[in-house]
Amino acid sequence: MQPGALRLGWRCIPLVLALALAGCPTIVRPPTERAPDAQAADKLARAGQNAEAAGMFEKLAAISLPPEQSQLRLRAAEQWFAAGERARAQRILDELRDLTTDQVRARGLLAAEIAIAANLPDRALQLLRELPPSGTPSDSAQVLALQARAQFVRGDAASGVRTLLAREQWVQGEDLVANRREIADALRAAAAQGISLAPPRGADPLLAGWLDLGSVLIELDRNPFAARDNVHKWRARYPQHPANSGVLEQLLRENALALEYPTDVALLLPLSGRQQAAAMAVRDGFLSAYFQQDPAQRPRIRIYDVASQEPASAYLRAVEDGAQFVVGPLTKDEVNATADIAEGRLPVLALNFLTDGRSAPPGFFQFALHPEDEARQVARRVIADAQPRGVVLVPNGEWGSRVLAAFQEELGTLGGSVIASGTYEPAESDYTGVIQQLLRLSDSRERYARLSSTLGVKLEFEPRRRGDLDFIFVAAQPSHGRLIRPQLRFHYAGNIPTYMTSDAFEPDEVANVDLDGIVFPDMPWMISLDPVSGQLRDTIRSAWPARATRRGRLYAFGFDAYRLIPVLRARRVSTEMGVSGMTGRLSLDEQGRIRRDLDWAQIREGRPRVLAIQPTPPPSAQ
Repeated sequence: MQPGALRLGWRCIPLVLALALAGCPTIVRPPTERAPDAQAADKLARAGQNAEAAGMFEKLAAISLPPEQSQLRLRAAEQWFAAGERARAQRILDELRDLTTDQVRARGLLAAEIAIAANLPDRALQLLRELPPSGTPSDSAQVLALQARAQFVRGDAASGVRTLLAREQWVQGEDLVANRREIADALRAAAAQGISLAPPRGADPLLAGWLDLGSVLIELDRNPFAARDNVHKWRARYPQHPANSGVLEQLLRENALALEYPTDVALLLPLSGRQQAAAMAVRDGFLSAYFQQDPAQRPRIRIYDVASQEPASAYLRAVEDGAQFVVGPLTKDEVNATADIAEGRLPVLALNFLTDGRSAPPGFFQFALHPEDEARQVARRVIADAQPRGVVLVPNGEWGSRVLAAFQEELGTLGGSVIASGTYEPAESDYTGVIQQLLRLSDSRERYARLSSTLGVKLEFEPRRRGDLDFIFVAAQPSHGRLIRPQLRFHYAGNIPTYMTSDAFEPDEVANVDLDGIVFPDMPWMISLDPVSGQLRDTIRSAWPARATRRGRLYAFGFDAYRLIPVLRARRVSTEMGVSGMTGRLSLDEQGRIRRDLDWAQIREGRPRVLAIQPTPPPSAQ
């Protein structure tokens, strides 16, 4: 959500710009030049080919005359922003001159949207205050929607709700229902980020009820088994609240679908042998979700050890025992073997991905914690942060090669570039050589040596790193990340935005001081400040203190695997309708793979501080 965290009002921007640009006189073009087809550009925009549409609008503007030229450039800026090219869109807006009042308004709205995406809510609010006045209901509703988004991004949930409540005078019918759903979604996102939802002093029951509902909704998302009691308590406190009649009923219907389990479920895991520890953490998370559920609604669970028998044999035994849904197995080899025998007999949620290029049989879903997926999310974040050029440092070996390849592919698809990459040996602790090579510090020293030799005098000298990089991406385990980050600072790269995957983070406030400044994605289980995640973390830490730190992610993985059973069985999870799990916002792609949209955090004084989730370009797979 995946914040920036909120998508409130985004759908209105193209409409506002389209209204501002409509009704234009015929474009006058030089007789010797032929303009690109404007209808074709509109078609590309509607199809989501935003970069192509932006380029076409720019070409059309280049051979047009004012004032039509400005209108076409506004369309180009809108499409560049939709394509994730925030800096390019802003550059066009900055260059626009001699605009009509409607064009000034359209430019201000898009500039505010860009500021929100850049996590600059105060800038967005200032831009909205400077807009020319307009008396139309649609314009007023759009301004208030953007104002609320900015207020939520700056952490002021109460003001955001007030603004959306004021927006209700400008909307009606389905738009009114949608506005109330926007309030609920915004509060849920705020709760997930740990933003205070405490009602301000003197708050009326309407505002207090909405803020109080936010805490209930995050529990409905993350742990639906235990949420219904709190929903009923909220309704008893606010029986006349408008959320009762529409929004809450819709959310409860969605929640009910997420709790319709089959009567028999089989869990296939390697509970002995090399993978025993990982499998036990997954099993414990799975059973934790099971015991959260009302006993009257729980399915019968049978657990099979696929380390003591072949995965295919375990699967067939589960079928004979009456299983209606199978979860597991865990390793890639086990998953491939199960797919060979499955043939669509029963729906399966495999806890790993099939070998690349292999098609899954019908009803065969795949769920995994893959570092390649995180690397692609980092690439999208880098582009959204307007930092397209950088260097990558990965460990030597197959894991590092996979992460580098995924990051490089995704970044290139989105228009960025890896200008240099290097590998380090995990067994070593001094990475000076590869860091100096990436930052070209050796080039600086060589220039100094040549100049000193030519002049015949000793000069004062301080090495300079290369000046053409916007970011550094490092793939590392915690111990290596805590060595690499200080060495980057020592080699004059401490001020370069540095990104890592979640592999670099584990809870240790003292040791993580060495990671200060890094930005990374991670699952809500690890970094979310909402009370539901915290309660579940506390439960496992009290029961299994050592496992909570070393294998906490696998515990959350098992918890979400149990949650996915009813929605996958009913085919109700998709790219449009996701599940807010402990491992991330979960959706299903066309290959039957569960995709995770993660939260974002930055290490400050050794602790992860949750960041607003900025709008990012769509994955290249889409």
